[in-house]
Amino acid sequence: MGKIEKLTLYSLVLLLIWGNMVSGLGAGLACPDWPLCFGSFFPEINFPIFMEHGHRVLGLFVTIFFAFLAKRRLTFYKGKYKLIPIVCSILLAVQIIAGALVVILQLETNITTFHFANAIVIFILIYTMCLYKTSEELSSVSVFTRKNLPYLFLFLLVYWQLVLGAYVRHSNAGLACPDFPKCLGYWIPPYLSETVFVHLFHRASGILILLITLSLVIKEYFKRAKDKIFINLKRLLYLVILQITIGVFVVISKLAFSMTAVHLLIALIIVGVILNILFSKKEASS
Repeated sequence: MGKIEKLTLYSLVLLLIWGNMVSGLGAGLACPDWPLCFGSFFPEINFPIFMEHGHRVLGLFVTIFFAFLAKRRLTFYKGKYKLIPIVCSILLAVQIIAGALVVILQLETNITTFHFANAIVIFILIYTMCLYKTSEELSSVSVFTRKNLPYLFLFLLVYWQLVLGAYVRHSNAGLACPDFPKCLGYWIPPYLSETVFVHLFHRASGILILLITLSLVIKEYFKRAKDKIFINLKRLLYLVILQITIGVFVVISKLAFSMTAVHLLIALIIVGVILNILFSKKEASS
């Protein structure tokens, strides 16, 4: 990746993690107005304002870096591939509007969850643009193939898990089950409130992702898959195990913002590894 690709991708990852910490610290409304903070671009700073306003400023830098990246891709992408930077630009505009609504509607759960879900799609598109500089390079991979169906399913499941995790956070269901591995002292609590159900669903989805990943590793091992695919699958398995372990510590630490930030970082790496597997399938099977 070149300099602008690294600046865009890494600043976006930092922005996502920073936003996670803003939420974890309860600083989402430290600036009650938008786009300024207490009517100023340089408000009087305390730590919550620094986190919330810093998130907005970082978002501005990400937008600037992305503008340069999108301009390059619009120049070198041909035909249908131009839709990638175009759609990403539209989603970025939607993200900015959603960010404003998050503040205006005072952290309404559905809006904040959509804000995160949209951000992950932007991350996926930018990651793709960072990997492939021309439409010729993009045409060398084929994601939507029959052989990729298990990986596409896993990819969608991971995306669902990310969005569900955001809903768990913003609906205050993160500690609906404050113990582990049981929930409120039960394997299946006798009374399932909405928050307990959502929390348990998030845990169950994580276990399902682990089982599917393990089965794919075993399958590719016996099929003697190409080294690139198998190495990424092993990485994915280790990352999923690590992610579940960190998820346990998120609960035990009572949602410590540092643990939730690491939890999100590992999730983004997992998305990147699955994309690498999807992108490498055609090359490996040819």
